[in-house]
Parts: sequence; C-alpha cells; structure tokens
Amino acid sequence: MRSGRGPRPRLVRARGSRRPRPESKLAAVGTDLGERLVAAISSELGTTPGYRAAHAKGMCFDAVFTPTPMAARFSTAPHLQGGPVPAVVRFSNASSNPRAKDAAQEVGGMAVKFLLPDGRETDIVAISLPVFFVREPEHFIEFTHARTSNLRVLAYAIRHPESLRAILYAGRRRGRLMASRWEAAYYGIHAFRWLGPEGGVTHVRYELNPEAGVREIPRREASGKDPDFLNQELAARLQQGPVAFELCVRLAEAGDATDDPTRPWPAARRRVRAGRLEITRAVEDQRDGCERRVFDPTHVIDGIECSDDRILAARREAYSVSIERRLKETS
Repeated sequence: MRSGRGPRPRLVRARGSRRPRPESKLAAVGTDLGERLVAAISSELGTTPGYRAAHAKGMCFDAVFTPTPMAARFSTAPHLQGGPVPAVVRFSNASSNPRAKDAAQEVGGMAVKFLLPDGRETDIVAISLPVFFVREPEHFIEFTHARTSNLRVLAYAIRHPESLRAILYAGRRRGRLMASRWEAAYYGIHAFRWLGPEGGVTHVRYELNPEAGVREIPRREASGKDPDFLNQELAARLQQGPVAFELCVRLAEAGDATDDPTRPWPAARRRVRAGRLEITRAVEDQRDGCERRVFDPTHVIDGIECSDDRILAARREAYSVSIERRLKETS
C-alpha cells in the first residue's frame, strides 16, 4: 500500500545506463495521474464498491502455458525457456458495471498471470481491439468524458484523429459479439522489449489467438441469452475438456510505433509463435483467487522490458489506485 509514503519514483532508462529492475522501465507520468484516471472512469461510467474501476465483470480460470523453443531465441524471460508454467486467466467485459449484460459488451478483455516456480509472477493484458483509443493519459480522461454521447465522441475524434482507427473498428462490430470467450482473438495493444540471450532487443506486441477459430454472433441473438452467458458457457465447456489459445508476438521493424497504442503495425510484420495457453477449469475461489489479484501489463520480469508508451505507464498508476480502493472496500 502506498498510503503514508511519497510518490513512487518513475524511471526512464538512459542509453548506456546500468539496467534497473524490469518494473521500473516506464515513461514518466504525473504523480496524481492514477487518481485522476480512476476518478474520470468513476464519474462518467459509474463504480461499484469492491470491484475494479473498469473490466469490473470477470471470471478467472486455471491454465497451463507451454512455450515454444522459438520464444527463447528472442527473450530470456523464465516462463519462455522450456517447461510448462501454471497460469491464471481472467476474462472480462470492459464495463465498470459488474452486473452488465454480456449482450451489451463492446470490448472484451483477457488477462494472463504466469506463476513461476520461484514465486515470481508476470502478466499479459489484452483486449478484443487491435488498437487503442488514445495515446496520451490526459487524452484518456478527455475520451472517457466524451463517451457519454456519440456527438461528443465525434467531436473528440475531430480533435484527436489518431483515435479514429479504434472508434471505427469498435463501431463496425457494434451489431456483432464474440460467440464465446474461447472463440475470440485478443491483442496486447502495447509494445514491449524482449531481451535475447545474446543481447539482442526486439520490440513485440502480443496476440492471443483461439485454437477454435474466431466466431461471432449477431448482437440480437446474444440478447436472448443469459446475461452472464460468456463466462457461464466457458465454465460449462471446460467440463468437456480444455480450450486453448496460441500466444504469438508480432515483431516490430524500423519505423513502427513502439510508444503509441493507437497505431497498428503493418499486417506483413513477422509473427512468432511463442507458446500455447491451455485453459482447464474455473478458479475455485473467485474472490481471493481472482478479484483480489492485479493483472498489470507493466508487471514484467527479467528478459522483458516495458516500452516508452505513456498509456502503458499510466495503467500501472491507475491499477495501483484501483486495487487499494478495492481492498479497503472489501476489508
């Protein structure tokens, strides 16, 4: 907990400097930014005590991750070096309402926490959009206020044209919805630096692709289902056997934006299959084994560094504020 202490220092690695701990490699952001981000979400979208500020509705599942030999060529991260690693996967709806109907979902989330044998953890956080709406933390606050009406969103997009890709992509999907949690693709919208065994550095973006393939249904069909059908149907499906995702990384080339989540990389960029994530069953204790966990994309480990993406840095601040509030509200 941070109460009673000064703000945590935010470090940016200088060229040629001694390498700090992985979690410190974040772009500089304002000291009160996390509070303001969470406040913007709460004021415009509402909040429920004891739940996350966003992606409040979710469910966790046990999983096993098995890396490919190719992954170890690009990163020395311990969960990419060989044997299977246990993991926890949380699927979620982006809404701040934990009782929102699945048929109303616009963006889905998939977060993975890798549980290493020595007790360390590292996370991947992904959404069902390949790009994000904003590239600056202050713009996120402005966009959150704009989301209350279509006219405000249009006005925001005119002021910030970089947001148009995500807005148009989400708009095209408005009449459709993922058929199931295990038949949707999820994208890590931020770039990370993978540090190779021979000193090489490669910028990557994560993709989680379902082995079952991608399938969508008309939203009107989803409206006739149970309000919680996405997680309920996954839990029921797992009684028949596991479902799986392929973890891939897309490799950046010169000129690709590594600090801007609104800009996609060209489709022709090389993709490397990094591993297989097999989801086996629902977590038994959804309170302590799921909702009290933090899935933080900046929670990296040796062999992986955060990029200079300011939205990525801001997420850590917002998550820190959100978990403190949740723990206080449920203690």
